[in-house]
Amino acid sequence: MIPHSSAGVQPWDHPLRALNNGAARVENVQGPPQVADLPTARLPAQSQLRQPVIVDLTASGPDSQEPPSKRQKLDTPAAPTSGDPHITPSTADQKNGTLAAAGSRPTALSWRGRPAWSFQALISETYGAGSQGEGQQQEAKSASSPPPFPVLPANLSLPEAGGGDPVGSREKSPDQEVKTTPYRIKVPLVAPTLKGEKVADFSPWNGNHPEDILNEQTAKQGYYDRTQVSQNESNTARPSLYAQLKHRSGLQMLSSVFAAALEKRQNHNMVTAPSTFKPPPRVTLTDNKREAWLRDLANPAVPLRRLSRTIPHGIRGKLLLDQCLSKWVPVGRAVWLAKCVGANEIRAFKRKGTSGALAVGLEVKWVRDWTTSVQQFIEGVLSTCGKADWKVKMTYAVSLTSRLFFEHLLDHDHYLEWMLSSLEAASTNALPLWLLMLGIYWDNIMQYRKRGRRLTEILLQKLQQVTKSKQAGPLQPLVDRLSHCIKRIVHEQTSSAVLPNCWDTFKETVASCLDLNENVNRSIFQSLSERNARVQYPKDPRCKTQYPSQQRIIRYLDSVRSTHDIQSISSACLDTVEDKALLVFKLLEWSATPFRSGLCRVYTAVRLLRKWKISGVDVDSHILAFLRGAAGNVRIDANNIYHVISELVRSQTFSVGKYLQWLMAKGVAKDSDETQSTGKLSDAQLLAQLPVSRLLEHVRNLRNTLLDRVGISALEESRMIEHVRACVAQRLPHMFDSGLADLKHTELVPVSLTWAVKSEIGQWLRRAVAQHYQSGGARAPGSRRSFSGSLEVSALTPEEFYTVRDLFETFGDLSMLADVLHHASNSGDPIVLASAADTLNYHYDSFTVIGATTDLFRRLVEASARLKNMGITSLDLVFSLIELGLRLPTESSTVTLLRQELARMENRSALAVPSPLSDNVPDALHGSDPSFYDKLEQLLLSGTGLDEFTLNTIFQSLVKKLECGDLGGELSPNEICRRLAHLRSFNPKHFDILLVRWVCTILKSPTRPSLRHILVPLIGVGCVTIQAFISLARKMSKAETATASLPDLAGLQLDILELLVSPTQETPKFYDLVDYRFRLARQEFLSKHVQEILVIAHESAVAITQQNAGLDTDTRRAKFKSYMTILLRHVLISDPECVGQDHMQRLLDQHPEATVALQHALDLLLGLDASGSDCKSSLAEANQLIDMTNDFSLPFCQLKLQSLFNTNTEDGVRAGIVDMMFKAAVADSRAKSSHWVDLVALMNRDAIQQIRERAERGFFSITLPSDHTNEDSSGPIENITSFEAARVYLKVIEDLAYSIPDHGVSHVAPMLVEKLDQLLHRLITTQTNFRSIVGSRDAMLTEQIIQSRSNVERAFAFWFSALLRMVVIHRQAFHTNAVSEQSRLLVSIISIAFARFPDKVLRMFPSAGYFPRHGQDENNRPCPGVLLQTHALDVAASLIDTFPDEARHQCARMLKEKCPPFIHFQKDPRFLYLLGPAMDGSLINLSQLASLPSPAASGSTPTPGPSGNTLMAPAPSHQQPCMSSSSSSVLSENSVFMANRLHLQQRGRVVGPYPIRPWELLGDAAPILGANDTAIGLGLFEARRVRV
Repeated sequence: MIPHSSAGVQPWDHPLRALNNGAARVENVQGPPQVADLPTARLPAQSQLRQPVIVDLTASGPDSQEPPSKRQKLDTPAAPTSGDPHITPSTADQKNGTLAAAGSRPTALSWRGRPAWSFQALISETYGAGSQGEGQQQEAKSASSPPPFPVLPANLSLPEAGGGDPVGSREKSPDQEVKTTPYRIKVPLVAPTLKGEKVADFSPWNGNHPEDILNEQTAKQGYYDRTQVSQNESNTARPSLYAQLKHRSGLQMLSSVFAAALEKRQNHNMVTAPSTFKPPPRVTLTDNKREAWLRDLANPAVPLRRLSRTIPHGIRGKLLLDQCLSKWVPVGRAVWLAKCVGANEIRAFKRKGTSGALAVGLEVKWVRDWTTSVQQFIEGVLSTCGKADWKVKMTYAVSLTSRLFFEHLLDHDHYLEWMLSSLEAASTNALPLWLLMLGIYWDNIMQYRKRGRRLTEILLQKLQQVTKSKQAGPLQPLVDRLSHCIKRIVHEQTSSAVLPNCWDTFKETVASCLDLNENVNRSIFQSLSERNARVQYPKDPRCKTQYPSQQRIIRYLDSVRSTHDIQSISSACLDTVEDKALLVFKLLEWSATPFRSGLCRVYTAVRLLRKWKISGVDVDSHILAFLRGAAGNVRIDANNIYHVISELVRSQTFSVGKYLQWLMAKGVAKDSDETQSTGKLSDAQLLAQLPVSRLLEHVRNLRNTLLDRVGISALEESRMIEHVRACVAQRLPHMFDSGLADLKHTELVPVSLTWAVKSEIGQWLRRAVAQHYQSGGARAPGSRRSFSGSLEVSALTPEEFYTVRDLFETFGDLSMLADVLHHASNSGDPIVLASAADTLNYHYDSFTVIGATTDLFRRLVEASARLKNMGITSLDLVFSLIELGLRLPTESSTVTLLRQELARMENRSALAVPSPLSDNVPDALHGSDPSFYDKLEQLLLSGTGLDEFTLNTIFQSLVKKLECGDLGGELSPNEICRRLAHLRSFNPKHFDILLVRWVCTILKSPTRPSLRHILVPLIGVGCVTIQAFISLARKMSKAETATASLPDLAGLQLDILELLVSPTQETPKFYDLVDYRFRLARQEFLSKHVQEILVIAHESAVAITQQNAGLDTDTRRAKFKSYMTILLRHVLISDPECVGQDHMQRLLDQHPEATVALQHALDLLLGLDASGSDCKSSLAEANQLIDMTNDFSLPFCQLKLQSLFNTNTEDGVRAGIVDMMFKAAVADSRAKSSHWVDLVALMNRDAIQQIRERAERGFFSITLPSDHTNEDSSGPIENITSFEAARVYLKVIEDLAYSIPDHGVSHVAPMLVEKLDQLLHRLITTQTNFRSIVGSRDAMLTEQIIQSRSNVERAFAFWFSALLRMVVIHRQAFHTNAVSEQSRLLVSIISIAFARFPDKVLRMFPSAGYFPRHGQDENNRPCPGVLLQTHALDVAASLIDTFPDEARHQCARMLKEKCPPFIHFQKDPRFLYLLGPAMDGSLINLSQLASLPSPAASGSTPTPGPSGNTLMAPAPSHQQPCMSSSSSSVLSENSVFMANRLHLQQRGRVVGPYPIRPWELLGDAAPILGANDTAIGLGLFEARRVRV
């Protein structure tokens, strides 16, 4: 038999610890560890040493070789027979049996050379213990035995006589086997053989041999062969030979003699006999004989040649394996039995008269069924886990199956697929066992991409499951083992960790297995992440996770409303952008853009600029640069810029002197009428806006001088200040001198004031409030106590506070209003305190950014406690403080106390007992009574309770007056509602029922009064909420009889819209407590219920559309459009994120009325003229939208463009918009801008596909670079435009890849295959031409030709990377293609990848953004990242993962038959890793089957050789061997298997492999050893006998 060194498990990792000195192979396990159940003799360990180069094909297998006879001591017991399985050889015999050790297998390796997860540990320890104990007993017996007798011949050795106990000798004597066959003489194996197959010195006795004749001579001298010897033989041969050797031809004659002797010896030892191999026949035996035969098989003392006479019939499949397990048949003998059965089964197919093809198919099917039986055997042993002896049985089963696997007696592909499937389906409890078995087949699984990738995914999935389970702590060893396996894959088999489809899922898991603090691990992980990112399908740009720096700044600034953390936002902005000028520009643009709202932006910008100036940023210069760049920009709110700069001037953050110097150097001109009318940002207007209160005298004079130059009078500014002061003093007579108050100014305070005037008025008004205290003593600034120590109380009345608040809100000067609130917190009036709390709540964002919210809240809480101590309670004040405190996360404890106080106040009124004196109250409280309000006020303040009848009477009286408006009455609607709120405290539940009934009655009334007149005060006092009223109205409108119960639904919806809309031009008035609380409630509803607002808009559009035509139809439509425009505009700028949400899209798609209103709101925001509606105006609007798109207007331009595309159903308009978007995509891609992607994202899918298809047509229309090697041009430098166009088109295709259908685009795949074929042909032509130039002796390699070749190859690299990216994008399109197209694609990619580019090209990034440069880079260094070659192989691997096996095999055949001559892919083991075992993998080292990993993994960057080419793996001695299809099922995947190393040669050239069936590699197949009983013809290989 052919000995094979890889027939077992090869160690593949360093052991974790040394457990014992057991055998190093799992095949050595022969039985259970119990001493009573051990086999008759311990088997010698098998050798793991590599076999010699010269293989003895005639020798028997290592398992079938019998140990030669050895001499025994007299005190050594005889060798046990098969009938006694309980006796083992003595230790002394093992020590002294040198001859037996030499003839047996080599000594087993130590434990340090075996894998840490083998099953041998327990068995070897048990064996060692048992042998040692028995050896000690034998040595004790030997010490007391008599001296030995003379040694008998080996074959005649007698068993030792009985011991010292004659009585028990019979019981201890072994059972002797009775011979049933006649004695036959056996020729000793070691006997020398003469010519003619005669044995020297051996003649069996037959009575007629001369040696058998006894006479006197033979008795005296013995018998010997008499040979006639000449006389010369007794002398030296020197005289006879010296004369001949002395001759000149003597040495030649001597060599001829020796050569002839050696030739005769070689011819004599040549094996020329034909093969007589025949598997042992099978016969049907009885059960007893079969059991006896199996026991003999389990006994190593019974030679296999004796058992090979007949083998029992019926032992096959899983039964065979079960019998071996139950009888503890040694692994080697069990494999011998399996081979005998398999060889008979396979030969039976041919004996049945089947054809060759059918026989091969039946053979494959039988091997598959046999593999399934082995799998069932393993599963059956696994099911006994936990039972007695399950560890030993598991060890034996794994040893036997692994031996069958490595003897190639199983279908490797089917077995390993089952292995992976079982590992994937294994539970957590069974997972350790499968991991142990995984270590045996690790190299075979990781040998090819198909299995290695799947194993990596399974291990990562199992690791995720274990780490996420609740028992992660106890399972930590399992986590460590899984992490170790994954880490080994990442380090050694990096290509198997390229997972295009699930890398995002397992990326964090892989990172957790590596120590990223180490440079090597970090570099490997980064390279692996980059490799996966390049072969992944492009991510949808609509689901962004990473934003450009400018957009991140905007998102930080927008988050101020939610976080209010100025410090964190300031640090984040400074860390995001290095260019501080850009940072300041974006901040000022954000504070003044019309696509955001709120004064909070102004104070955010002021706070940030102050912080940045403290940190060292030159804020003044950056502001001046912004003023220079933003001058004349209509889309910037100049008033906000003026406000920001004014705040900076007041805080002395902005240098006015530096600005004036810059302005004088730049020159300032008078504003034109257009600039003044449009409100553009200008230097003259900014000069007029600067506050002068804190300026030095010379700076103020310089400012006035510059104002005079631009036509603005400083005196006019002074007169305006005096005029405004007079107007304010007239409205606040108690706060100012009588001189100003007596002036009659009927005009109101002007609205369009400069910030210079506003600042002066604000400071003047703040000083007046600070001095308006009841105690006239002098007061320390910022203190509530005078210098004398008396407590001061502010003299502000509610009306004065309302007026001051209205002035500052009109000015927009909230920083001054914060100081006013500080003084208002010292008031003793609960209404003033409640109004101050509501003001703080209304401007919560701005005051929080300023930093005054928490301090003012605490001062107001202290004022409330002070009033409580004085016996003054106010529900309004407590309610306002609770509403404000809920927005402060640090004041939760204070809010809890305030809620307890509110509950006590409400319970006090509710629990009051009605007085008997109030029985006549209903009769006294009539609406017509002139003293109604006085009696009602007296009743409400009496502290007594009210019964339900009295409450009903008062309620009806108040709501009647509220419905009528109380014309001519004493109380306003606000005061009436305040009484209703006070009335509710007596019985809230009953009051709410009455209120709901009354509201329902009003809604059902045909003559419904104005809801705004009724609901505004009710909402202001807290009796009704906006959300509750809208829900009630919606519920009533959706009832079955809604039309009958609710008349005029359209009018109701208009009233609701009017309730939510604050008119832009309202009658100037001050807001009292009730009105201001309504504003606060409306602000809260608009900010927190954006989706509800859009639902209201939808319902209103439906009601307006379905209303009956009437006289007021046009009026209502106009009101609806006006209200909707204001409401939607407020929603859009308050929450820009809602623009792209689904409910906004539904609003556009469903109702034309809502669409018109939304378009009008967008036109106002974008500044578009929507007067025209024809085709030209639509296209002009689309073009204008594309031009004005920036980071702020992007969502609004998206929505407007989608509206234009959906409303214009004409094909011409849509085609024109698509054409504009394609041009914008090309232009923005060239400028490296991504706004066009967001614009296209909201268009329908057909339009997106049209844009992408146009880009694809443009990409494929570009011609590939031609061969310029022989020309004098400088290469592809003239094709820069085509390279740039290809890059731009590819960028557009990649950004719109989400529009590709799931099944792919069928027409793209053939075009890509054709392009890659063209690129391959161009590459072959270029290489051939260059080789011809190099081979020409007359041609001289000039620098120009070398440069030209370098440029051409760099161009090839660019196009190759671009086409690879297209393949990744359109990967799904190749799944439905023919196998021939798939194989062509793989051939092109692999051929170009293995082509020998220059060293510099190999180090380029595989990105289509790379642009070939002219000229060589002298300082060229390897770039970090993934090599172009590695990236190409990763793309090929991702395709092979999804392609069928037929495409992979066809690709391998095409590359072997038609491979370009300059591409030596056989030298690279990655070729076998990708394409699998379809090719002949002879002499390829299996440890190098993974592709090159990352540069840090010490195997990524090819080593450049002296010629500049990369050094590949060593080439085999014979390349491109043919492989017959008939042998594809016979050849194994393991290239070091002996059967795969046999080839047929013809004229010194390998013409193909020599197929050998592993089932016929059988030793001891015949009872008698023949001249050639192997399964192959040894004469074909000129085999020789080897004498040992």
